[in-house]
Amino acid sequence: MNILSEKFYFNPFIRPFIRLSCKLARAGDSRRDKKICGLPLGKFVPSPYEDKYGATGSQSVPYPGLEEIMNHVSFEEGDSLIDIGCGKGRVLAYLKSSGCKAPLTGIELNPEVASVASSWAKEYPEIIIICGNAFDIDFDRYTHFFMYRPMDLFTFLSFIKKLENSLSHPVNLLYYADIESGSYLEEREGWKILARDKVFFKKGFFVHLEPQRYTIYEFVPSAKQ
Repeated sequence: MNILSEKFYFNPFIRPFIRLSCKLARAGDSRRDKKICGLPLGKFVPSPYEDKYGATGSQSVPYPGLEEIMNHVSFEEGDSLIDIGCGKGRVLAYLKSSGCKAPLTGIELNPEVASVASSWAKEYPEIIIICGNAFDIDFDRYTHFFMYRPMDLFTFLSFIKKLENSLSHPVNLLYYADIESGSYLEEREGWKILARDKVFFKKGFFVHLEPQRYTIYEFVPSAKQ
């Protein structure tokens, strides 16, 4: 999609309008949360594990952003998805409400936040919420990984190395807001970009204060020697 220039969205006369638009978009997301899960999922929660584990706070991808990135994804028989740092579970809620048949898992380090995801996901047997460290899971159980900037750059690099060393089959990484750490994968052996775009203005609203890039990567273990 075409993104307006920085001169536009950093214009001091335009910024208040963008902030108001984002607020209205978030209100719409909350209504959608309540329709699917019975409670809002969007409020940011700081992570108490930033210093120890490099974890970032819990935040939720706007629904228009999820629609955008998931337009590039199709799930086949045998596929499964895990949301790394799932927060309150909006990615899983969106996929379930969209008719996704693949098994869905979310892992969240913060027990306070994981309990929110578990509280609504218990109504859906196909959704599993794990309260724990993403470094401890069996990566080979999944074909699709979703991330919304759940960790700092140093931790992300360690995560990617562990992922590469653990997988025996190709996987897709759906990385939302990847401009900082996701670019590390652009020239990395075994990885290739399947899709990339930015989300900013969707369905008549600004959904972010500035454009957010997403990228879908494929990793093939056999391509990394």
